[in-house]
Amino acid sequence: MSDFAAPDGAWPILLTGFDEHNKLDLPAVGALLDFYDELGIPGVLALGQASEMLLLNDVERFAIAEFVANHPRRNLTIATVANFGATLPDQARSLERVFDLGVDVVVVALALLPSPRDLGEQLLELTRMVAPELRLGIYEIPEPEHRLLNAEEVGAVAASGRYYFMKETSRDPAAFSAKVKAAAGTNLKIFQANLQALPPTMEAGSAGFCGWMPIVAPELCAQVCELSLPADLRKLAHDKLVAFNDVMVAHGFPASAKHILAGRGLAIQPCSRASAARKFFEIDSTALDRYIAREQPFAPVALTAQP
Repeated sequence: MSDFAAPDGAWPILLTGFDEHNKLDLPAVGALLDFYDELGIPGVLALGQASEMLLLNDVERFAIAEFVANHPRRNLTIATVANFGATLPDQARSLERVFDLGVDVVVVALALLPSPRDLGEQLLELTRMVAPELRLGIYEIPEPEHRLLNAEEVGAVAASGRYYFMKETSRDPAAFSAKVKAAAGTNLKIFQANLQALPPTMEAGSAGFCGWMPIVAPELCAQVCELSLPADLRKLAHDKLVAFNDVMVAHGFPASAKHILAGRGLAIQPCSRASAARKFFEIDSTALDRYIAREQPFAPVALTAQP
């Protein structure tokens, strides 16, 4: 077992900042990192789907990876998708390049692997291609093709001792639980990506939540992930997150998330390359602002004292 372990809890996906000319806004990315670090968030996933990674070119991807790796931080763990290239050797070199920048874990997005078949074997082949000091992760990214590992593949990959982080996206608590059992006793920590599946998978051994809602409401997400809290309180927190998620998505994610974060004091614009984000500019964002003012969706919940 390695001394390194991905810390449990709620991990935001790190949004990519853009300016009004559709260019990278790296200071906005730095503001996000500072915000999460100051809140004591355990870790972030950079260059995920919500980061609009698939809408970036390789120059932009490596610029973000370098910026994130070099940005000052205290205890924030950085995992970064990094398997870019057409072949496994290309992707191995890309993983090494990003790890050498100074991130904690370099993540393999399954949809970027050269073949949709034998996913587990491709992951193991990458361990043989890269330097032994690399800490690797797995991301079942839903686009451009949703590829999932089965429990047997997870067990084989976890047994290599080289994988430390996994973002699981099946939305199936039974499949998630089987993967957790397959990875038991290894370095691999498995995080739930789906908000609806979060409560049962936390009970089944999830290391935490790596999804959209930790981006804007990490404090509330932390409550759902903290199993030492009363179950009734965790349910109230989850219900509050579900309602907030529905409003945020209806207003054009990820532009809506950037607008929400700007309202929390971050210097980030709602500019986005994602087609879904166009809705933010087509509807009245003041409705989102009114919801936030009324519901206070960032605030952790408390159980009402019984008379």
